[in-house]
Amino acid sequence: MSRSKCLSVLVGALVGTSAGAAFTIEAHADAASPDITQRYREEIPKPGTTSSANRRLQKDLSALGYFTGPWNGYYGPDMAQAIFAVQKVNGLKTNARWNEEVARKIRRGWAPAARSTSGNLVEVDIRRQLLMVVKGGKVVKVFNTSSGNGKPYGGGKIATTPRGVFTVQRQVNKLDKSPLGELYRPKYFHGGYAIHGSVYVPPRPASHGCVRVSYEAMNWLWKSNSLPVGGRVWVY
Repeated sequence: MSRSKCLSVLVGALVGTSAGAAFTIEAHADAASPDITQRYREEIPKPGTTSSANRRLQKDLSALGYFTGPWNGYYGPDMAQAIFAVQKVNGLKTNARWNEEVARKIRRGWAPAARSTSGNLVEVDIRRQLLMVVKGGKVVKVFNTSSGNGKPYGGGKIATTPRGVFTVQRQVNKLDKSPLGELYRPKYFHGGYAIHGSVYVPPRPASHGCVRVSYEAMNWLWKSNSLPVGGRVWVY
């Protein structure tokens, strides 16, 4: 039986660095086994801590295109979002925990492939709940996302995210308040549907139809100009 340490970690609102509803994850840091690479043997990435092992993990994830936020060695909400994305790509249980299986997938370089073959765009994979920035047919950045949950709301409406190829019609560079909630720096691609930052981005569909990412992820999309007005969004 493997030895493990349980650590209950308060990591804020699952996303970004903004304040919001708190959540607790119980993280299991498995004792290193012989097939773990040497650099992880002495120190294992652990949620809620700041360490050189966490920073190495951030760098490894970033090299594969997963968005981790700054390489500050802190295993917090941004790292949890990145681990969610890795677990989704590899068909693993989404719990934001680093373990040997996650480490193995990272070492093998598992990252998602784009559906598009040319041009610059953002792809939203509804089935896997991933958002990907694609350039010339290559995925350059991967984010955990949360889309429409399929539940009824507001007098018979259904919370679904429209599928198809769209363009960003307008954007609001601030917190945009709507009847359904607050949208951080939204980029609207189909009427009132937007890609926007949220304080709550679980690894499953949870929105009224918009595409949620963390605050830090949304800041990156703005700063990198990866989703300008007129830019393409392919939701499938």
